[in-house]
Amino acid sequence: MAGRYRRWLGAAAALGAGAAWVRRAKGPGRPDPARPRPQRIPDPDARPSPDGTGVRIVVNPSSGPAWRESPLDALREGLPAADVHELTPDEDLVEIVDRPTDAPLVALGAAGGDGTLGAVAVLAAERDLTFVAVPAGTLNHLARDLGLDTAEDAIAAVRAGTAVHMDLGTVGDRCFVNTLTLGGYSTIVDRREQLEGIIGKWPALVVALAWELPRMRPLHVEIDGEPMRVWLAWIGNCRYEPDGFAPSWRTSLDDGLLDIRLVHGRERRSRTRLVLAALAGRLDRCSVYEERTATALSIRSHHGPLRLAADGETFDAPASIEVAKRPRALLVAVPPLTSPSR
Repeated sequence: MAGRYRRWLGAAAALGAGAAWVRRAKGPGRPDPARPRPQRIPDPDARPSPDGTGVRIVVNPSSGPAWRESPLDALREGLPAADVHELTPDEDLVEIVDRPTDAPLVALGAAGGDGTLGAVAVLAAERDLTFVAVPAGTLNHLARDLGLDTAEDAIAAVRAGTAVHMDLGTVGDRCFVNTLTLGGYSTIVDRREQLEGIIGKWPALVVALAWELPRMRPLHVEIDGEPMRVWLAWIGNCRYEPDGFAPSWRTSLDDGLLDIRLVHGRERRSRTRLVLAALAGRLDRCSVYEERTATALSIRSHHGPLRLAADGETFDAPASIEVAKRPRALLVAVPPLTSPSR
């Protein structure tokens, strides 16, 4: 009876920490962003036309909260010559991206959440096209770090022909724009996706946290050849702020770094230690939490194939992976700080 009580007490504490993390991730107290300094795309033939000629934007209608208006009409009105396509559930994203166009394609965009933006951003980089990010999700981490708050910001960027370079993270032959995670987070995402079509995204996340946190077991891995047991490994594409358990924004998107945050399982009651430290705001003194930066990282699992989540989308990976960077691999349209020179 006492053992059962302790397990449920630990689960309640973990759920409390998870809920606190969700609240901070949803509305972090970030400063005004230091906007990236865009430059006008020098080659006129590679620059989108102000009316949207040469631009294709796919819109994910299922992204974002139900009360937010779709950007579809705003994009079609603001960029009348652009090919703005609303995705249906049975359409293949790559086929839509690669279908023939009347004018040469110079920019590829997406309207949706971080998962949609991340998938299309990688396709744009592979095709050497400028990427147009239209914030239409719940959190919009990537768009916010680029200084894009609305569809009108993305439209202004296309009209001005201004852009910045950003890094891509890589794991094997896959790229990510925001984060890569392994360990308990992946199981939480899988559980949330099973439920969100029934009860909605945020209730599904709370239920997934309550269900999965008490059942998690640390992974036995080697990170850069060092054996360790981890509950969670979180890897950001570029350095995130603030320090601690709720990284929320980036001041640079081309610093060449991976931001690595580990929750170790090397001590008894390590999960309880982490929860108490997170609730008390003392992670910097917690013996089971570690932060570091690197330009590359090797991970080998002693449990066989890994379950990973890149930009919130889960997938299976081999037992040994290499995480690295493609510096300044993606050109992203952002509005000018001042009116571009003619």
